[in-house]
Amino acid sequence: MNKKIYIVLSVFSFIIFMFFANQKVYADLDLEELKKEVSQEQVSAEMEDIMIMQNEVASILGSYEEIQNYGTVHIDRTNGFKIVIGFKNEDSITSEIKNILSEKLKGKIEFVVTDITYNDLMQIKDNIFDNRGNLESNGLHISSVGVDEENNKVNVIFDEMDNLAISSQSFVDNFAKSAQLFVEDYEGNEKFLNIIFDPEAKNYNEFSRKDNHPILGGGIGIQKTGIGSCSTAFTATKGNTKFLATAGHCLEGDGSIVKQWDSNVGTDHISYHKTRGFDIGLINVTNSGRKISNFIFANANTNYDAKYTNSGSFLMNQYVCKSGIKTEYTCGQVQETSANYTDKDTGIMTKDVVKIYSTGNTKDYSQGGDSGSTTWAGEVLLGVHSGGGDSGTISWGFAAKTSKVAEHFGSDFTIYKSSNPL
Repeated sequence: MNKKIYIVLSVFSFIIFMFFANQKVYADLDLEELKKEVSQEQVSAEMEDIMIMQNEVASILGSYEEIQNYGTVHIDRTNGFKIVIGFKNEDSITSEIKNILSEKLKGKIEFVVTDITYNDLMQIKDNIFDNRGNLESNGLHISSVGVDEENNKVNVIFDEMDNLAISSQSFVDNFAKSAQLFVEDYEGNEKFLNIIFDPEAKNYNEFSRKDNHPILGGGIGIQKTGIGSCSTAFTATKGNTKFLATAGHCLEGDGSIVKQWDSNVGTDHISYHKTRGFDIGLINVTNSGRKISNFIFANANTNYDAKYTNSGSFLMNQYVCKSGIKTEYTCGQVQETSANYTDKDTGIMTKDVVKIYSTGNTKDYSQGGDSGSTTWAGEVLLGVHSGGGDSGTISWGFAAKTSKVAEHFGSDFTIYKSSNPL
């Protein structure tokens, strides 16, 4: 039976090592919850409430993501579905948010007090990941680092500990020595860390339906010489230029020809994956015979059968689905709202993606070729599939956030949300 070592870290007291089988809790993961089949109706109904919350917050703060300066947000599934917003500090703005959302969502919203914000957790996560070289020099090899907004933790997953005995003091000495280099107040931040040693954890960027579509949308295949096969996520415009989006690691930004599926569709326009870790890339659609749309190839065999009409942000514990050319339509539950990871084979890093665990006894959330897939819920576009991973019986995927596209591609970059092909 495969085993994992779970480390509860306390540098200034002691470390307790616990051994669990794959069937038990993994990084505070509820495996029984993940075994449940999730219907598209449930995903859509929950997304309607999520969008009410996000739109109301955006109307007060200017943008939804500004709430990350105030606290954390997650979904509580203990007794069904409830959005939980934790505020670190109270003021007139948080009072306004409480009043409006309590009226709009009634019993589907709860407000709690938290001692840390999402952006605080992000800072801890990025500090650890950006200084992984210091950790590796002390024999600690990071697989991924991610933000868990439900438990107010940063999950740090190590897949290798070079020359370290499994003893509390050796781990404390090595991790603490490295941590002191990049965490100003380590003693104050240690309670926000969840340290996991899992030698089976493997993350991969994924390369591999396969027809030439006159109308472009999400969930169909593309090919690029030297890269391989990937999937598409959404379409967009910037001025008069039309774009087809995929994973950033599927492109190089070199202007070379990209095919969909085996017919030229455009040129490799831009990718910031290697320079910024942002895993959304753009294809300039130069084939005048191709139109762009908001359609998604989900469960159908011959044509599009889903669409997105809006875009939003991921929530902790939210159910989402993805559609790609390899594993096609699969769904999962968001378990980290910001993760950084390195590809096991290439060592290339990807930043600020969400981590999604497969649901419904799905063996693989994704496989090679699914990179670039549409990730959405209801009719709301949320992300672009970045890669996947597995450990024993657990499978997960990563998705880059479409809420960040304007930050990288400009404020005039517009996701195409119309059902009338352009």
